[in-house]
Amino acid sequence: MNKHKRLLLTILLICLCFLTIDQVFAANCNGILTRGAADLLKKIVGWIRILVPILLIILGVVDFGSAVISEDKDNLKKATSKFMKRCLAALAVFFIPLLVELLLNLPGIKDNINLVDDPMCGVEE
Repeated sequence: MNKHKRLLLTILLICLCFLTIDQVFAANCNGILTRGAADLLKKIVGWIRILVPILLIILGVVDFGSAVISEDKDNLKKATSKFMKRCLAALAVFFIPLLVELLLNLPGIKDNINLVDDPMCGVEE
């Protein structure tokens, strides 16, 4: 497909998205997720929230243990740097759903999306 056809197809798809935008934003949770899909996502999020701290502790112990055994200050600094990055990633796992929920509850967005009862559709407790 040449560039002009691809550009025309892209413009057409964007126009279709804007024409159907009212239908997309008028959806409720039943139109987005089935009850089974919401339950599955809730279980996955729950398991992730359990596994992330466990992995953080295990990987931190391994990194710091190998740095202490090697008795190299440079390895200890690297292990500390890795651990801090992992801590930030673990915090992101816990706070990204909260951030999404806060953004979906903003007045301009909440009025347009029409998810008055639960913006996370039951996935987040």
